[in-house]
Amino acid sequence: MPNRKLSSGAANKQHVIMSNINCSTNTQMTSNCTDLGTKLSNYSTPYVNGMTFFYILIIATSLTAYGIVIATVCVNRRLRTTCNYFIVSLGIADLMIVSMVIPIGIGLIQGTFRFKSAEQCVFLSTVNLVSLSAVSLNLCTVSMERYFAIAFPFKYEAFTTTKTTAGVIGAVWAYSLVAALLPMMGWRTRPAALRNNVCLNDNVESYTLFMAVGSFFIPAFIMLSTNTIVYRIATSQAKRIFRIVPVMGPSAEKLRKNFRAAKRISLIVGAYLLCWVPHMVVLVMGLIIGARNIPLFVYPITLSLQYSCSAVNPCLFCFTNREMRGTLKRLAWRVLRRTPNITHSSNGGLALERRRSTAHRMSQATDISTLGSKGDSKTTVGVCPTDFSA
Repeated sequence: MPNRKLSSGAANKQHVIMSNINCSTNTQMTSNCTDLGTKLSNYSTPYVNGMTFFYILIIATSLTAYGIVIATVCVNRRLRTTCNYFIVSLGIADLMIVSMVIPIGIGLIQGTFRFKSAEQCVFLSTVNLVSLSAVSLNLCTVSMERYFAIAFPFKYEAFTTTKTTAGVIGAVWAYSLVAALLPMMGWRTRPAALRNNVCLNDNVESYTLFMAVGSFFIPAFIMLSTNTIVYRIATSQAKRIFRIVPVMGPSAEKLRKNFRAAKRISLIVGAYLLCWVPHMVVLVMGLIIGARNIPLFVYPITLSLQYSCSAVNPCLFCFTNREMRGTLKRLAWRVLRRTPNITHSSNGGLALERRRSTAHRMSQATDISTLGSKGDSKTTVGVCPTDFSA
């Protein structure tokens, strides 16, 4: 629990921070007005250290998991699908957060980082807004892609091309960038300023509401709607198809893959809402009742929960994707097989490790080098290889 008893110097800084939070009663969505570093500087050491550890954990988890995702996609052509192109775009947004925004936030928490100019504040705030908007919109496109693949499978085949996919991804990033730059284009009461290492981004309430609606509430509504429809369609298709085709037929297998993918995307959307809803509710409440009436420690906690989505996403990609799990296992076995199998014995000689059982298993497993070879060049249209298994 944060320590609310402040010294006179801290109280003065607290006043500056509260003025910054208020920003004419308009807390910009995840901007430096609500930056974790400007608030945690007034709290107890255990609280600050706990938040720091949590952010470091987010960075380590996200980088490791996305490294695994990238490695598996590179060696397995069956993972290079339209659905996964959107996931790669989502990964870029998440990596922007964990590599640029959160490290500076840690420095602000610990008091080891100082802004050199107001322009640096604006840059960090812009990167923050761009990446967070891109996360929401990319997840929204993934949900819509699954919806069209299952609801309109024949039109999906004709519509989903490399050019179309690139255009959608480009539109997502263009919107995110323009929306983040609107304050610099004049949608604010005055230019950003720097005071006592606190960024003062004085944005109007209408901009805060615009970002909340455009970058969260509308995408969240679309995700919930499309996933509900997809689940109903997949369930009804399953009942119909199993009455007229064999259980092991190709149509049934395609249906299973679509259904697993739909369940997996629903799980990812659920995690996204769990991470984002608290902070968005706090921001909206700040607009309604005034940011001064919200406890100071609430902002950094909800913001850190929002950032944790960048670590949750790749973990879900890795552990709920059957194809990716299989590729990762084969890749790990190949690395282990290349590891030298000799060790020095106690009498100075060399003794071979007994690895016969491992070699036997490896001989039966599919070699990773065969992935992407003949037979893997074609991807089933409309099926995102994101099989969900218990």
